[in-house]
Amino acid sequence: MSELDDLIDFKTGRQKRVIYSDPDIYEQELEKIFARSWLFVAHECQIKEPGDFIRTFMGEDEVLVVRQKDDSVKAFLNTCTHRGNRLCKADHGNSKTFVCNYHGWGFGTDGALNGVPLEKEAYYNKLDKGKFGLIEVAQIKNYKGLIFATFDEEAPSLEEYLGEMKWYLDVWLDAMPEGTELIGTAMKVELPVNWKLPVENVSGDGYHLGWAHAGAMSVTTSMSVGGLEVGNTGTDNDGAVSVAGLNGHTVLAALDGQSGYGFYPDPKIAVDYLQANRKTVVDRLGEFRGTKMWGSQINMTVFPNLQMLPGLNWFRIYHPKGPGKFEMWTWAMVDKEMSDDLKQMILDNVSRTFGPAGLFDNDDGDNLQAITEQSHGWRTRQMDVYTNMAIGAEHSREEMPGVISDGLVCEQNQRYVYRRWLEMMKADSWDDIPQYNSLEEARATEAK
Repeated sequence: MSELDDLIDFKTGRQKRVIYSDPDIYEQELEKIFARSWLFVAHECQIKEPGDFIRTFMGEDEVLVVRQKDDSVKAFLNTCTHRGNRLCKADHGNSKTFVCNYHGWGFGTDGALNGVPLEKEAYYNKLDKGKFGLIEVAQIKNYKGLIFATFDEEAPSLEEYLGEMKWYLDVWLDAMPEGTELIGTAMKVELPVNWKLPVENVSGDGYHLGWAHAGAMSVTTSMSVGGLEVGNTGTDNDGAVSVAGLNGHTVLAALDGQSGYGFYPDPKIAVDYLQANRKTVVDRLGEFRGTKMWGSQINMTVFPNLQMLPGLNWFRIYHPKGPGKFEMWTWAMVDKEMSDDLKQMILDNVSRTFGPAGLFDNDDGDNLQAITEQSHGWRTRQMDVYTNMAIGAEHSREEMPGVISDGLVCEQNQRYVYRRWLEMMKADSWDDIPQYNSLEEARATEAK
């Protein structure tokens, strides 16, 4: 435990660079973080009808998420219980059965083993098929369209896991009566990068925007986003906030009500949509979220590996593939009520900015790959890196849950991401993992 404590120092913002490269640390992450956490597995729009399925990952475990005949949802390990072959190779579809192409074992959409070739001749009718059904996840739950699952039977409920982060998620998930949907197909990219680096980058690193993305911002920005300028020569600390202390989840948000569409060449139809529906959102979410947050540039992180940016409207999951590699899946997510023209504009812009050849993602990928590579050397692995910006500037705001720091240029959120990482890595069970949703609770758990 003392060795783990040496990796992260929340009070100074220090991290050991070995956390980005060490195979043993990565194996612990799979067990202590990915096997315990509630992980996003599907949007309900992807599995509308009985038999609809999605093939995805929980950590490095491949799973099938399947809509049942009674409209419930189940998720199973995508592996045949006979010899371990991958059961389903399709990314998504609709099926009445899943049949292994190695020996022909057939499973129902409920996970039951229904058919075994040569059952009488080879097994002498002595095979207890009830013992060889697909392995089901421990818990699965839907939060306003987003389906999460966990392998841990002892994990807290999804509602408790999300905590006050739900207040922020609702700015996108519950702003409009019909909710959200994913459009297009997942854009999948594999990068030689440690999975934690894109999480910390999006969770709170407004600092890099004016430098790393100077070129992209010069050709995409149509309005001010949190006061940021190319070269980070100016920031508006009054018009944006960093929010953490939410059980590891974070929010980075402008508070102007429209800058989420600031990275569109011509955001007019988006701004018109915001104006036409502002009252509806205020009625549903209240004045502050309806006027200050809805439509603003917001980065949302659900620990450990789900991120979404309303406004830019991309929705993203990171699947770890080793200490130095991850697979990134990106969709466009929209309000169902949006017009077809606005949905198409959003899909095109997600591809242009954060798709496989996106203007912003290429910048980030290059930097994060270099950080991963620079953590492999014998001497380099012994070095520290820091997220020590604005230490001591944390405060509370009556109208917003969580720990608040002013401005988009702040490293508070990254510190809290790594604090949660350490809390889960050290814990023997969920009983040892603190729950906190405010500055007072965060300070109290830190004191313990």
